[in-house]
Amino acid sequence: MIIIRSQDKTNLMKVSKIEINDNQIYVTFEDMYNTRKIGCYESKERAIQVLDKIQNFIENGTEYDYITANKVRCNVNRIFQMPIK
Repeated sequence: MIIIRSQDKTNLMKVSKIEINDNQIYVTFEDMYNTRKIGCYESKERAIQVLDKIQNFIENGTEYDYITANKVRCNVNRIFQMPIK
């Protein structure tokens, strides 16, 4: 599970699946029925580069936590921002 902000910056989405169709990137939501385009790039190769960045982001962790001065643990989700170009 990852949270992604769309290329046009108008949507934040918790997604289950990410796929490329030619030069466009689509996501599928948890229910596996709804799909949305979240990015369009100049070529399929560029779309693959963006997918590689998403993979790297996931591998580095999609959330982190920290402990406040009051010794309270806080969990924070990291959000991947789709590149403009």
